[in-house]
Amino acid sequence: MSKKVIITGIPGSGSTDFCSRYSALDSLKVRTYNMGDRLLETAQESPQKPFITAENLLNLHPEFLCALRDRSFDRTLLMMKLDQRIYNRFLFDMHCQFFWNDVLTNAYDWRYLTQISADMFITIIDKPSIIKERQMATNPGQLQDHDFRDLLLWQNTEANITSGWAANLCRPAYVLPSQQDPIIIESLLENAFLIYFQMPMTDASSEADAMITAFKERLLAVGQELTGRPTPLIDPRTIDIETGEGLSQKEERAIRIHTVHRDLNWYIPQASDLVAYYPPGTMLSKGVSDESTRGFETGKNAFVIFSNENTSPFMDISTRVFTSEEEFFDFFPEYMENRLETLQRV
Repeated sequence: MSKKVIITGIPGSGSTDFCSRYSALDSLKVRTYNMGDRLLETAQESPQKPFITAENLLNLHPEFLCALRDRSFDRTLLMMKLDQRIYNRFLFDMHCQFFWNDVLTNAYDWRYLTQISADMFITIIDKPSIIKERQMATNPGQLQDHDFRDLLLWQNTEANITSGWAANLCRPAYVLPSQQDPIIIESLLENAFLIYFQMPMTDASSEADAMITAFKERLLAVGQELTGRPTPLIDPRTIDIETGEGLSQKEERAIRIHTVHRDLNWYIPQASDLVAYYPPGTMLSKGVSDESTRGFETGKNAFVIFSNENTSPFMDISTRVFTSEEEFFDFFPEYMENRLETLQRV
């Protein structure tokens, strides 16, 4: 059965690379429509008119730009009808809004969102320095030269609008880091089971981080054994916090606030389960504690692996506390199998 997924993300977010990696997966026949590229191609197609470059595209009169956008979507939807004879997965790689000359404008029309009838929506995000680097490798990016706060606010808007699309069309929506394994799309199309994987990060030693990674590999292997695909999970380490010099106070403040916002208000609400792992010898983390409490109090199953003998009563604000990795992995495979059955999409 064919499935359609709308992938959003601001320029430089890594959405196009994410789509390319998904397209390369075995056993799938994926067709990706990059709507930004298609808009530019439509603008450049008339030999009787001056050639329009990428850096001048968004300078066009808004009504003319909307007409080009509509023509691009009309042609793409017609192409998709023909492509359904060959492909079984369709990705629409697109933006929600353009941010050009300090003005945000819509890059979509509800009419086309309805016609696409996507099965799922995904917003791809990344840290502002990586986005900035990618944008500055292009002429439009160099012209606009957005600072980190601009990029964070634009990215936040992209996620909010995509979530609104999904809510209006009664479809699931996810915010995923650009380095996420794209095989997760297949899992989420079939099932709402998704783990937010937690760990101490700020003060974690290299030894602790290695133990966290080893635990994650065991967690992924459970899904591989049960479904033939890795356990669907989000690892917050895929986007580390900015530590560079030369940031303004506004940028530093925005980075810290958006880091917390991302974990508490994007990752956790979309997860079905939380797994918090403390490597032996590590101390309690305020971030992990706050995340576990937020998840537990919003109806998630929150599991904590903490080997210290003395635990705070507040550790009980969770579904279950395990005192060792082995105790957790003796429990988890059967739990996940039952959870997959419960959360299977109709």
